[in-house]
Amino acid sequence: MPEVREYSIHYRHAQYVLVEKLGLGQNQENNWTLLALFADATDKEAGISPGSSLWPCLTDKHGRGFVDKLDISCTLTRGQTANQTRIWPGTQGAPEALDGLVLSGLSYTPRALILQFGRLDLEVWFSLW
Repeated sequence: MPEVREYSIHYRHAQYVLVEKLGLGQNQENNWTLLALFADATDKEAGISPGSSLWPCLTDKHGRGFVDKLDISCTLTRGQTANQTRIWPGTQGAPEALDGLVLSGLSYTPRALILQFGRLDLEVWFSLW
């Protein structure tokens, strides 16, 4: 799988920046608490009116090419057509607050870079084409 090389490089770069340059896990002075989540709108979502009942978390920024700050009410999904999940974190379909999520490490699979935040992980899938 050619993706393995790309994710290995992404992982090694993220590890270099987070651990070597910024001191993740080494320097207690840095605060690695997750403050917010942001997302780009897809082409389909960019055409939706801000505040729509479909995606109440989208603002007028998404139609102009900016990212939107998400909140716990956000129901945006991402993933393959048959296997989409909500962007906002949660377990068993119930959304969870971001309180207490602190970046503690990272790993990768052949298809994703995984940021470890204690009780939850964030998978980042890059578009490689």
